[in-house]
Amino acid sequence: MAFYPPVTIASVIQKIEYQTLLLPAIQREFVWSHDEIEILFDSLMRDYPIGSLLLWKVNGENKQFNRFYSILRKFREKYCTHCEEVNTLTVPDFEAVLDGQQRLTALYIGLKGSYAYKKPRVHWVNNEYALPTQKLYLKITEYAPQDDTENNVTDDDGRLYDFQFLTKDDLECLQPKEWFEVGNILGLQGTFKLNQYIKENEWEDNEFVNETLSKLHDIIHVNPIINYYLEDDPDYNKALNIFIRINSGGEKLDYSDLIMSTLIASWANAREEINNAIDEVWNSYGFEINKDLILRAYLLIFSKDIKFRVSNFTSENAKEFEKHWDEIRNCVVIAFELIRDFGYTEQSLTSKNAVLPIVYYLFVSKKSKNYTRKEVAYKDDWGTIKKWFHAVLLHRIFGGQADAILKVIREPIKKSIEENEPLFPAQAIAARLTKTRKSITVDDEFIENLLYTRYEDRYAFPILALLYPNLDYKNGDFHKDHIHPKTIFTKSKLKKAGIVSTSNDPDWYFANSDFYNGIVNLQMLDGNQNISKGVKSLSEWVSKSSVDLEKQIIPNILELERFTEFVDARWQLLKSKLKAALTF
Repeated sequence: MAFYPPVTIASVIQKIEYQTLLLPAIQREFVWSHDEIEILFDSLMRDYPIGSLLLWKVNGENKQFNRFYSILRKFREKYCTHCEEVNTLTVPDFEAVLDGQQRLTALYIGLKGSYAYKKPRVHWVNNEYALPTQKLYLKITEYAPQDDTENNVTDDDGRLYDFQFLTKDDLECLQPKEWFEVGNILGLQGTFKLNQYIKENEWEDNEFVNETLSKLHDIIHVNPIINYYLEDDPDYNKALNIFIRINSGGEKLDYSDLIMSTLIASWANAREEINNAIDEVWNSYGFEINKDLILRAYLLIFSKDIKFRVSNFTSENAKEFEKHWDEIRNCVVIAFELIRDFGYTEQSLTSKNAVLPIVYYLFVSKKSKNYTRKEVAYKDDWGTIKKWFHAVLLHRIFGGQADAILKVIREPIKKSIEENEPLFPAQAIAARLTKTRKSITVDDEFIENLLYTRYEDRYAFPILALLYPNLDYKNGDFHKDHIHPKTIFTKSKLKKAGIVSTSNDPDWYFANSDFYNGIVNLQMLDGNQNISKGVKSLSEWVSKSSVDLEKQIIPNILELERFTEFVDARWQLLKSKLKAALTF
């Protein structure tokens, strides 16, 4: 390995364009935020070092027998995060990046690409409204806001130069002449072109603009600031070991990335196959999973030791993983389809690890084929799994030490399959968990704590789904509803309704949101019922509609002024229902 003379950023960008600088399959996805890219460019403008690259010279058989990818050109959160594979047989000898991928991708996106991430409080849709495309700009009229450069005070995150990713709409709301699209500097090679550009924009007399653009020009085109080492040994295993060694101590690279690099050494398609499965679960069912979950699924199915560590993934493991991949993938996808059919969403699913026992069950029982299609054949099995799934999420047994709990749950599932039990062994799992600190047995205290759950809580869904199991959760035809409309529980409206105490304030029961906004005042309705009910009072709704009070678990105490009695009576009804639903 030798240290080579540094090169310019422009020359590196050109190598990326010409595909003579590629990524080996062992590299992970691009993970930097837009803030990190902006700070990288600020560091460059302030002459801060940005670290050295480590490259590997690739030629001969390594081009033929290993996979390589182009550096990501345009980042689009969730929808464009994977690098494209390059047919290296048509490419001259090239260099592969062992260390420095994130920095190189950040440089390319800042200079030639784009960055899009979801706006807050909008749904995930792959369009410009939800994920507007942004390019990197530099404010060329002043330093970053809140700066006091004379006293060496900079912005909160240490910036001096104001780099920002902006959309076209953002730019129109600002002063466009004050912002320079950073990528345009690539077309201003040489002082003549730069000076002509400054003259055309009438900036000759603006010292700050001249100094800022000249500095950016020199950083990109003139100053050789990219240092790199080049490993020219053709041994792929040596390159792999170097990659693992230099990254295992890094802050950002997690175990799943290191494990993936080991898998790829023996299973060339691992990256594409696992990424495709992740994308399918997201695109089809709306759940965001990652490599960790799929790798853990493999361990749960095939490994005695299911601890998530690099040593549990050898070349033999990789070959076994590849051999059974289609079935593993199918079980993962079917499991998340089932969870979607139970009514869960990305927001209400509080633990992805809770899905893994279902994946394991589908695999060892060999039921995954057409499992969610044969409604009659598997109806009882679904019902058992659904009840169990709601229960383990409410008990929160997967918080911390997930590996240990998964190993415990695996035992009764495996035993039930060996004994040809027809249904998911929920009762056996519950019995086994009683011998651990993660028991799912219930008592009055546990149930009463559930009843204090509020409308907006993520755990409200599984509680209500247990209480109202017969709605069409598969097609999303269910609505959380306040039995007594929440809008009535304001001081002014309650006073108008004559519900005040001697202190001229609502009674404590009426004022406590644990009651009027909690499970005790919530029900689940289908869409038509909820639309029909609207904001009617409980007594009006019951009198004008065919409401089955027993089915809705509502005591025959309908008047708002009797809300205290309603809470006490319904509290007891729900306790009884939940205790029965959560007992195995």
